Amino acid sequence: MEAVTKSIGFLRTTAIGGLVFLLPLIVIGVLLGKVSQVVLVVAGILRDTLGIETAYGYFVLLIAAVALVLLLCFAAGLAAQLAISRRLGEFVEKHLTLIFPRYSIYKDQVSGGIGGEFAKSRLKPVLVEMIDTTRIAFEVERSDELVTLYLPSSPDPWAGHVGFVTVDRVKPIEGEVGDVMATFERLGRDSLCYVNTLKPTEDGPATRTAAPTPPTATDG
Repeated sequence: MEAVTKSIGFLRTTAIGGLVFLLPLIVIGVLLGKVSQVVLVVAGILRDTLGIETAYGYFVLLIAAVALVLLLCFAAGLAAQLAISRRLGEFVEKHLTLIFPRYSIYKDQVSGGIGGEFAKSRLKPVLVEMIDTTRIAFEVERSDELVTLYLPSSPDPWAGHVGFVTVDRVKPIEGEVGDVMATFERLGRDSLCYVNTLKPTEDGPATRTAAPTPPTATDG
């Protein structure tokens, strides 16, 4: 009986591990499938319009459809930089976040991987000094005296909370949002490197100081 239980446990653990491994590939496959559908629709419109029937013509149509989709994405990116488009985007994002709370984090993860000023992530990885520990967090915004932080949980970084601390307790670190967020999913593995990548602050080199009081936090 014990051997059967161990076998079931092994099969279950292996299956879950395989699912976790395949999940990103499944997401990528779904996204590529959606993009390919758009490309095929565009190719079909071009075929009917131009009346192309040869194999070579189909190949050229496919390349042209891919180029057209990329051109539309580029044009949308240019339009998004306009002031009116930004206001419209902020309005849509505000209401989309109410329906899909994880949208903001997904967007910041993707933006952090793309880079550039326009696609720059609004979340900034930081270290925050607590009473008896130092935590990895993400700076959301700041004033002259306070910093708004998002403190992810582990292993699920989506289940975190928001806190407010004084400016002197926050130290910026080097790292992309997606990479830093992944350390929470790995239960802190490979996180010590961020302690060694403290950015220098305006007041001088980054140092670790004791914090007198914990941050005020609201569950989220």
